[in-house]
Amino acid sequence: MTTDAMPVEEKISAAPPLPESAAGEKVIIIGGGIAGLSCGCYLQMNGIQTEILEASLLPGGLCTAWHRGPYVFDGCLRWLMGTHPPSAFHQVWTELGAIAGRKVFVHDEMLRIEGADGKTLSVPADLDKLAREFKRIAPEDSGLIDKLVRDARCCAPLEPPLENALELMTLFEKMKLGLRYLPMMPVIFRYKNVPITTYLARYKNKFLREALQLIVGNEDMSALVLVMLLAFRTRNNTGFVAGGSWDFAMAIADRYARLGGAVRYKTRVTSIKVENNRATGVQCADGTFVPAATVVSCADGHTTIFKMLDGKFVDKKILYLYEHCQPFPAIIQVSLGIKKIFPDAPHTLNLALRQPLCVDDQTRHNNLEVETFGSESGLCPEGTTVMTLRFPTSYEFWTGLKKNDPQRYRAEKKRVVQEIVAILDKRFPGLAEQIERSDIATPATFVRYTGNWQGSYEGWLPTPRVLGRRISYTLPGLKNFYMAGHWVVAGGGLPSAALAGRYVAQMVCAQKGKTFAATTP
Repeated sequence: MTTDAMPVEEKISAAPPLPESAAGEKVIIIGGGIAGLSCGCYLQMNGIQTEILEASLLPGGLCTAWHRGPYVFDGCLRWLMGTHPPSAFHQVWTELGAIAGRKVFVHDEMLRIEGADGKTLSVPADLDKLAREFKRIAPEDSGLIDKLVRDARCCAPLEPPLENALELMTLFEKMKLGLRYLPMMPVIFRYKNVPITTYLARYKNKFLREALQLIVGNEDMSALVLVMLLAFRTRNNTGFVAGGSWDFAMAIADRYARLGGAVRYKTRVTSIKVENNRATGVQCADGTFVPAATVVSCADGHTTIFKMLDGKFVDKKILYLYEHCQPFPAIIQVSLGIKKIFPDAPHTLNLALRQPLCVDDQTRHNNLEVETFGSESGLCPEGTTVMTLRFPTSYEFWTGLKKNDPQRYRAEKKRVVQEIVAILDKRFPGLAEQIERSDIATPATFVRYTGNWQGSYEGWLPTPRVLGRRISYTLPGLKNFYMAGHWVVAGGGLPSAALAGRYVAQMVCAQKGKTFAATTP
């Protein structure tokens, strides 16, 4: 059974809209994803009334999952930063009530790679073990391996500031922050402007070069991404949270509701009202105008700037971003619910293919990466397994097909699922005949439910061109307006989205003369 994946409709208890007497004093937040929920929570903690306008039926945005029979197919969470203290992100998750009381699975192995020629490589989270494993297959690259591990270890203590957004810091506070980051700065500057492909060309061993590229993913990324991935994972502070994205997003939505926040679901904002260069409210698709003292857009960046605001508040920096910088590519996700367990399957397996897998009219993949979840994950019952796979693909192909040839669109989805199942069945004998549910989400699915520009699922790709570029939370010439989410932070991800929401809440508090304070449930 294959369907077009995204969450099923479920009843969500939304707080009623605020009375008209309070309407003009509140902060309107566009979008109920993690950034919007975070911003709303922190503003409510500080006595500032908010209302979230969410176009979908559910909170969470891209942090979502869909229920298919007894299976939950997770559309977001793979591993989460900040699952344990001490950590800035753990503090954020604690304040938002995101992971309290839920089991966290910390995997000793980041990834296992199986080459087409039978070679295998484990990528441990522990840097000492990682160095030994890398040297086992590539002794000729020992010097580079040692340097990579040393640099990753140097960056492992990196933490974002929580006490204040950078925009609000005094010169003295910025100097203190600079001193905190000083030991890491030489490493950051050495890697951030180097494309990952340029960096990997230094390695002599072909299999290790390929393995390091698989760890990073996209070939256009900066080499700094590799260093930071290894640094973050070695702290044993990343893991999968039981229940996945669904429970994670619902927990934050519940925290927001308990703080007195209001949400209007199925409310799509079409434009932001501006008077005398001040945001004064929003216009909704149903004709409703919602007044506001301040507007915060946690929606898609391109839609916000160029549609809701008609491109009137831009400068060269913003135009450069949207004209020359790359967003994360659109993806296709295949999810399988299997009435069988695979005790020997690694949590994340990258499998080299003997024949390329075609996912659209141009894109061919020579590797397949599968994540395996057992019943302990909370995503499936005892004796069953969930497997998910994601592939970069063409946004234009899938959205064009859905619009112009729905019959072929359905046929192509079915073909992709069937080919993936056939591949997996060879690696995991007996898998195919035990599949009870299968789902596929294409770029057209993501656009339909979240409206993300070009189907991107994480905002700006961390390339040398964008890393180090400061993206403002405000727009030039527009007052009482802020943006939060993965379009204002290169690299995206749930931690960045939640932190952006927190920073914007701090800025709004400062604007209103309030001293920001965060509480825990």
